Amino acid sequence: MSTKQLLAEIDRGINALQKARALCLKGEAVAPKAKATAAKTAKVTKAPAKKAAKGGMSDEGRARIAAAQQKRWAKVKREKKKAAKAASSAM
Repeated sequence: MSTKQLLAEIDRGINALQKARALCLKGEAVAPKAKATAAKTAKVTKAPAKKAAKGGMSDEGRARIAAAQQKRWAKVKREKKKAAKAASSAM
């Protein structure tokens, strides 16, 4: 394909796109039959509604985790107090 042929093909493509854009702006881009077909297709391919996702963790499980975390933080605080007390008595 020569350069002139390639440029002519590109120009035809540009013209086709400009026409399609003009039709879209006028609201006439889709023929009435195509609109009906698109609506039917959309109804057929419509995905079923998803169920709401459940939490996956029971209240008892959540309470056990919270208690364990509180226990860990209490241990850290105790160790901090011990270190602060040891540092202040060492001075």
